Amino acid sequence: MKLLLAVGGSAGHIYPALAVVEVLRELDPELHVFWLGRPRSIEEEIIKKYHNITFIPFRSSGIPRTNVLFGARTLMRLPWNVWRAVGILEEVRPDVTLGMGCYTSFAPGVAAHFLRIPLVIHEQNASLGLANRILARFARRVLLSFPETLSEVPCRERARVTGVPVRREVLHQRRIYLPKGYLLLLGGSLGSSLLTEALLAAAPFLAGLPDFALYIATGRFGDPEELERRFRAAGIEKVRVVRWIEDMGRVYAGAKLIVSRAGASTVAEVLAAGRPAVFVPWSGAAGKHQDRNAHSVSARRGAVVLSEGEVRQGKLGQLIASLWEDAERLSDLARGAAALAQPQAAWEVARELLWVAEGLLWTVPACT
Repeated sequence: MKLLLAVGGSAGHIYPALAVVEVLRELDPELHVFWLGRPRSIEEEIIKKYHNITFIPFRSSGIPRTNVLFGARTLMRLPWNVWRAVGILEEVRPDVTLGMGCYTSFAPGVAAHFLRIPLVIHEQNASLGLANRILARFARRVLLSFPETLSEVPCRERARVTGVPVRREVLHQRRIYLPKGYLLLLGGSLGSSLLTEALLAAAPFLAGLPDFALYIATGRFGDPEELERRFRAAGIEKVRVVRWIEDMGRVYAGAKLIVSRAGASTVAEVLAAGRPAVFVPWSGAAGKHQDRNAHSVSARRGAVVLSEGEVRQGKLGQLIASLWEDAERLSDLARGAAALAQPQAAWEVARELLWVAEGLLWTVPACT
């Protein structure tokens, strides 16, 4: 089978797609994967490590909600982007195209529709993004992560809740939760100055907690060595700061508590790891989707949610301290997280792709 992936923008879109590819390679040893992504981007940086995936540079940009002029220029370039995508898809001729909900997926998705190449889309967040909201009208399958998103799909007959595909390294290193280990801070691929600075402000207080240790992934924010020095100067001796975490499964397994943004991929991995978490949704996320992700989990007792405003008021340190010494509450949150996990999501998405590629299912009327 030939699979074309249109994915980019952030690690939260990229890693679920890679999780699907992992499963597809087991189901189809002859699989050929082509990846459309932006040149000199995070997706190219990650995908170049996979020698069995062909990366095809494809320039694209999102539509900013606040910059009207730049948004208008982006819209004017869309026909040209679709035309370029048509040329690439005509050359590759994939059996199926998978879009993961980012702006990179929009033009290739439209091109696949024009060329009558089967299109499958996956939405990681609790609400449909702009690209998926449009592509859902002609995609063969609309795969979702949260059941509440079904109400937003225009052709519900084509939709199915699969969950967010999670990397095998996370699933294979799951451990029974014991309330011990370090505080793990994740700010997403871009990092989070708000969360890091809030922890620094609370560091003298947190240093007094029993067996307190800290593990931070900065992403693109800050210099790891400098941040590590600042935390030690503030009183936290047991601290490790890195830009990227290579062995994510092992790091999740060693966490006593996680503080994180609420991107869908990170939320899914935390649930799959069965770890208690405090989610701080990023207010700049399009359509406030991180708020919906976090509150969907907290409503089912799988995590605690703290707003950015509460973090600025100094409440993050207070919450960490109250949870750190409450083993029963931490264990309850861990059980709630594990109960919400969907470790089969990558298999479900892979199976849908194979079915669509082989034309075995779903002859449905066009959306109106």
